[in-house]
Amino acid sequence: MDIKESADHEFIDIHIERRRVIWIVAGVLIASLILVVLTVEKARELAERIVSPVAHIEPEPQIVDPDVPMIFRIKGYTAASGAAFERFLEEGDNRARFEKLERFLTLNDVNEVVPPYELMRQGTDWQKIGEPPFAIPPEDAWETMVDTLRVMKDYIIPSIGPVVVLSGWRTPSYNAKAGGARTSKHLHFCGLDMIPEDDYTRRQLVPKLRRIHKKVGRKWNMGLGIYSGIRFHVDTCGYRRW
Repeated sequence: MDIKESADHEFIDIHIERRRVIWIVAGVLIASLILVVLTVEKARELAERIVSPVAHIEPEPQIVDPDVPMIFRIKGYTAASGAAFERFLEEGDNRARFEKLERFLTLNDVNEVVPPYELMRQGTDWQKIGEPPFAIPPEDAWETMVDTLRVMKDYIIPSIGPVVVLSGWRTPSYNAKAGGARTSKHLHFCGLDMIPEDDYTRRQLVPKLRRIHKKVGRKWNMGLGIYSGIRFHVDTCGYRRW
């Protein structure tokens, strides 16, 4: 026997089919809308990268610590700091050259007399004359500093205490602009200008230095200069005193 569907049954099937089509169309529309939104967001992000690529490529700039000064004053004198020297080492081949100099001083057992970087200070008036605060001497001049540091280690520092070097090696350019003598021992990496860390009056300091010069000055070919205040000079490249 053939089974025949009623008209009502056909109506219900058509109604269900329509609802299914409507749900499919609605799903497609929603999916399309989501796709459009995501595409717009991606396009906007890409546009921002194209407009300002630097912000996405370059690292953030280094900020100098305000608590680490590049310059400090000590007993009325201006000196470039260790932090400033670290910046100097970043230039060219300065770090490699300075490390080689440090090894030389260590081999001669004079690397701890004063902080080695202080020997690179050209002077206290670099800002006024437009010269770098630091310079590294040529290798053929290093040996002359050894005896000067030995005199500092064995006689000066045991008598007056630790010192701060204000001027060590000077380039001819710096020396000329600063008004230094043409025969300055700083040009040969032999002389040091310094001040004592401890509190001294000039009246207390000068007799101590003169006694040292009188005792061992000729033996070490020592030059002793005493400037105004408590700044003084020592070298081992010519026996004299002023």
